[in-house]
Amino acid sequence: MKRISQVKILFLSLVGITFLSGCQKIADKMIDNYFERKGTEVVEKTIDEIVKKKREEARKQAEPTLQERLKNKVNVSIEGAPFKGPADAPITIVEFSDFQCPYCKRVLPSVEEVIKAYPGKIKLAFRHNPLPFHQQAKPAAKAAMAAHKQGKFWEMHDKLFENQTALKDENYKKWAKELKLDMKKFEKDFKDAASDKVIDEDMTFAQSNGAGGTPSFFINGVLLVGAQPTERFKEVIDALLADGGAAK
Repeated sequence: MKRISQVKILFLSLVGITFLSGCQKIADKMIDNYFERKGTEVVEKTIDEIVKKKREEARKQAEPTLQERLKNKVNVSIEGAPFKGPADAPITIVEFSDFQCPYCKRVLPSVEEVIKAYPGKIKLAFRHNPLPFHQQAKPAAKAAMAAHKQGKFWEMHDKLFENQTALKDENYKKWAKELKLDMKKFEKDFKDAASDKVIDEDMTFAQSNGAGGTPSFFINGVLLVGAQPTERFKEVIDALLADGGAAK
């Protein structure tokens, strides 16, 4: 009942019903009847859609235009970072991600579609931004880095996202074994304080350059924030290619 009451309050605030002294009982009755007809789950889904739409509207209002972002590129180093794609590709996408973030998992199909849409033109690099409230994000990042030292970053990357709700130390070891990694080396590298330093540097860079939320991308230095559809990536990439790659 408490959950339903909370949903009702949110619903009232979203649809803009004003609680005046003489109208409150009428409003309560209207909402009760609506819940009875539609069901709580349907109403909650409607609210989620409204909230999502409002957030998207707010993002569009706050986000700089593409032309502004093209003029304000960020120099993003990928030295030492895992990457896939041609080393000399005209477009470099640097992803700042969190293995425990559901939005980082959600954007993966968009990124893969982009790579397929521009064969031979995309290099994808990965840098870490484990958010503090995701307790397993940093350990998962360290597991990925340990795998990277044995040439299996992307394989571990896929394991971590595929099993996002099962992130824990014992599973990192399990997946390392499945990838046939040298376990002594993996466990040593997993505990290496140098990995913490690299992750912290990635996080600091992200926070300082408008990429504090996850996922965030720099496409030849042009910032794109959030789990964006393929079209948003293409918009930036097409503009860069039209300008001869516009320097990485």
